[in-house]
Amino acid sequence: MNAKAQTHSPPAEAGRWHRSEAGTIIAVILVSVAILASLVVADRVFGIDYYDLVRNPNAIARNPGYFGIVSNIGVIFWIVGAAAALQAFAATRAEGTTPLRRTLLAGGLFAALMGIDDFLVLLKAVATTGIPEEVALVPHMLVLCALCYCAYTVRAATPRLLLVGSVLSMGLSFAADMAPIHVGGATFVEEAFKLVGILFLSAYLVTISHQALQHGGASRHPAIG
Repeated sequence: MNAKAQTHSPPAEAGRWHRSEAGTIIAVILVSVAILASLVVADRVFGIDYYDLVRNPNAIARNPGYFGIVSNIGVIFWIVGAAAALQAFAATRAEGTTPLRRTLLAGGLFAALMGIDDFLVLLKAVATTGIPEEVALVPHMLVLCALCYCAYTVRAATPRLLLVGSVLSMGLSFAADMAPIHVGGATFVEEAFKLVGILFLSAYLVTISHQALQHGGASRHPAIG
C-alpha cells in the first residue's frame, strides 16, 4: 500500500462524513428548538415562570451552592459511566452481538436510569402517588439483574471485583434506607455506601468500555507487515 493511499481517504467516504455531520447539526437544532418551545409552553400555558426552569435550584431558593453537592457528584458519575458504556456499545456495533457488548448495553442503561432518577428525584415523586418505593424500584432491579448476568458471562476478561463492590455497596445503602433505624448518622451511612457504589460502577463501566474500544480498534486496524 503506497503512502498516498494511507494518508488520503476516498472521496466517497468524505462525502458520507459530511452528510452525517449535517444530520447531527439538524438533530441538535431540533432538540434545542423542542426544549426552548417547551419553556414557552410552560410559561404561557401552564403559568410556570421560565425563570424557575432555567436557573440553578439553589440560586432560586437562595440556598448555599454546596447544598446537594454529593448528590450532584453522584449524578455526574452515573452519567459518566452511562455515556462511556453506551458510546462503546455504539462504536463496536460492527462486532455484532457479543457478551461484552451486551454488558455495555445493560450497564449503560442501568447507569443512565439511575442517573436520571437521582437527577429528577423520580422515586420520591412516584412515592407521593402512593406507590411503595420497593415497587417503583422493580425496573431498576431488573436492569441491574440483566447487567449482573451479562457481566458474569465475561467475568474472566473484565474487572469483576469492581462490579461486585458496586452491587455490595448499593445493596448496603438500600438496606440502610429500608431499615427502621432513626439515629444520628444513619443518612450519612446510607449515602456513603451509595456514593461508593456509584464510583465502583462508573469505574467498571469506563474500564470495560476502554477494553471494548481497544479490542474493536485492533480488529479493524491489523498491523501491516
